[in-house]
Amino acid sequence: MPKKVYMFTDSADLANFNYKGVYVSLTIDTRKWAVTKRDKDGRPIEHDQLQELPIVLRVTKDSKRLYLPVGEKCTWNNWLEMCKHEQSTRVKTDSEKRTQLKKHIANLKPIVYEMTDAGTFSLAKLKDWYNGISDDNATIYSIWDEIIQAKRDEGKAGTARCNVDVRNRFISNMGKEVAFSDIDQKFIQKWVKVMEKKGLCVTTIGISLRTFRAIVNVCIDRKLIKGNTKEMFKDSGYNKMENRKTDFLDVSTMRQLYEFWEKGEAKDENGNELYTLREKNALFRYLGLFLFMYLGDGQNLADTLRLEYDGWYFATHGKQLRFLRHKTKERNKDASEVIFPITPEIKKILDRYANEPKQGQRVFPIMKQFISPEKEIWVIQRYNRYIREYMAKVAKLLKMEQLPTSTWARHSFATNLNNSGCVPREYISDSMGHSTSGDITSKYIGTYPLAKMLEYNAYLLKDPKSIDSKAALLELLKGMSAEEREALIAEASK
Repeated sequence: MPKKVYMFTDSADLANFNYKGVYVSLTIDTRKWAVTKRDKDGRPIEHDQLQELPIVLRVTKDSKRLYLPVGEKCTWNNWLEMCKHEQSTRVKTDSEKRTQLKKHIANLKPIVYEMTDAGTFSLAKLKDWYNGISDDNATIYSIWDEIIQAKRDEGKAGTARCNVDVRNRFISNMGKEVAFSDIDQKFIQKWVKVMEKKGLCVTTIGISLRTFRAIVNVCIDRKLIKGNTKEMFKDSGYNKMENRKTDFLDVSTMRQLYEFWEKGEAKDENGNELYTLREKNALFRYLGLFLFMYLGDGQNLADTLRLEYDGWYFATHGKQLRFLRHKTKERNKDASEVIFPITPEIKKILDRYANEPKQGQRVFPIMKQFISPEKEIWVIQRYNRYIREYMAKVAKLLKMEQLPTSTWARHSFATNLNNSGCVPREYISDSMGHSTSGDITSKYIGTYPLAKMLEYNAYLLKDPKSIDSKAALLELLKGMSAEEREALIAEASK
């Protein structure tokens, strides 16, 4: 009995183009193609060969599709015949109809290019343009909404969320009736004064202005606003950030926190438990996350929650972990790579809270893989809040004057290694993913040796003056394999 062949119901393309992740094809819409016969499992075998189907421009972006009808119809067989002639190297027939149809994709191409290059592309925006909804009714708010949607379509949930927050602040401060003609240097200065009067810090004002500046640039490119942002935002403080040099915990405080976490006890002077078991476990779990971020080269929480057991971890026999800083990986992938050693202290934190090491699995069982970018942002913000709340409780227990948040882990890493006087600034920069080296040679030079990483990172919990070099060396050798110890001895004997 011959094998049953199912009809391929996804249409062929007469013409197409792909630009920066936006794929456009001139095709036939088979979504509502009438089924004339199904098999015993209900799957279609045959379709109505005489049914005329709409010819469409199918636009695909990040697995999402938009169908734009061109006003023509065609049967499946006739469509396949046209596609066959289009691809044939022989003398083509029916070329006039194909030529007219291909004009639709030619007309759409410059619009897709323009929107994509401006950073405002979205399927909704393209649909509006195609349906004749132009920028005549555009406002600063509608342009802002387009960009927010475009960022969401690109998977940049963090940028989209920041834009939403700043847009809401803008509306709260300046109202809903701001016209394009209102936006000039005086308007920007007025907004700054409003934000200052409301008590916003320099960093928040700077973020708001930088976000708004990007929106204004798009409007200038579309000829909706006259002028240039260099003059409009001059002396506005858009490039300022608060000095956060005091937002760090010194080595002795970090050591106190680690010893408190390692002991795992929260009792009063009479030996009575201060918290329920659930509350106690939460307190030490979030303190452990904070310490992991600090000891893991000052990584931020977003990178901690995304951290995976990758090939590097297994290639180094569980001695190192690696990640790309999510914040900067799209700007400079090489500079964003961070490799950090699994020190004895980090190993203890992993043993208590981490998943079992498996290729491609996230290190911590907190943020699930393959969730939407919006859901990731929600989880990160939630756990940032948890760390802030529980670190405040820890600070009260240990009678600390400072109330650290998760960002203090990064500041403390940089400050403490720098203050040790024993660690090169280049190592600190590389460890934090701040490297700006663009030379070819650097791409072929490996990371710092494990022994050197462990030596430098030891200063995160120990004062340089208190480190017994012999004891430190013995501790270092304990954590190395026999091959690594032999290589170290061979190097020292040269």
